[in-house]
Amino acid sequence: MSQSGMRRYDNLDDIKGREPDCVAAVGNFDGVHLGHQEIFARTLSSARKHGGPSLAVTFNVHPARELRPHKAPGSIMSLEDRLRVIADLGVSAALVLPFNGGMASLTPEDFVREILVNALGVVEVVAGEGWRFGKDRTGDMDLLAALGDEMSFRVQKVRSVSCEGLAVSSTRIRETLGKGDVDLARRLLGRPHLIRSNVIHGEGRGQRLGFPTVNITAGDVITPSRGVYAASFSCQGKAGPAAVNIGNRPTFGPGPTAVEAHLVGMEGDLYGEEIVIRFLARLRDELSFPDEASLRKQIERDVEKTREIYAREADD
Repeated sequence: MSQSGMRRYDNLDDIKGREPDCVAAVGNFDGVHLGHQEIFARTLSSARKHGGPSLAVTFNVHPARELRPHKAPGSIMSLEDRLRVIADLGVSAALVLPFNGGMASLTPEDFVREILVNALGVVEVVAGEGWRFGKDRTGDMDLLAALGDEMSFRVQKVRSVSCEGLAVSSTRIRETLGKGDVDLARRLLGRPHLIRSNVIHGEGRGQRLGFPTVNITAGDVITPSRGVYAASFSCQGKAGPAAVNIGNRPTFGPGPTAVEAHLVGMEGDLYGEEIVIRFLARLRDELSFPDEASLRKQIERDVEKTREIYAREADD
């Protein structure tokens, strides 16, 4: 199975012997942010020197989902989008390991021996300086280097990357999105935060206001905090600006949190169609209006601002 030219393997039996002398980047890589991109840049450079394939070794879910489900963080992006971005970076292949009880119980030594050495035959392993592995996360980069010496593979430790004086990490990006700062999240990620979803049925209020919306669900992917955002959309091969509201529409009384997007220039019934929303800027907090006329005027301003931001993006 491949993704944008990148070979994908979902178990050790499928990959064994197929990517010999590979240079492997290992990690969860949630968000594939600037720090992860540096890891992959180093991986690709080393793979070229060795003359072998580059390989991303990651997991199908965040390990905390198995180990601490009640404390597991939301995902910055889905597994499929994670692999799309990794493929776009030029990585040859990806191994998606199922993180389950058996994986969680492997000692650091067994993880290295069984997976990295016996199944993959790595010549070099590249990881961030804080990467932990093995049962109870007892393996660190110093142990990995020692095991590399013992089992004849090189280890490259990549230091944390900073952006505007901030250490780039998946945790920081989750916190940033939780505050609605999609602009900072974008700079840390190196691209806009996105939600990919199929369009679901809504209540039709946007149509009545003159600004029809599509309703989407983010699943396990983090949505920015409640508010109104300028975004871009892509759907059915078309793209354009999108004004997005995240919240419970207080003008109409309390209700569940929803994600609604007005797609500028897009018409027709999109129910069930796949749509990608990329967040460009936060416009304002979600507000309660005294009547629909007041809300309509504010939406007009939101849409106009969204058009301006989208046009500026297109000119950059």
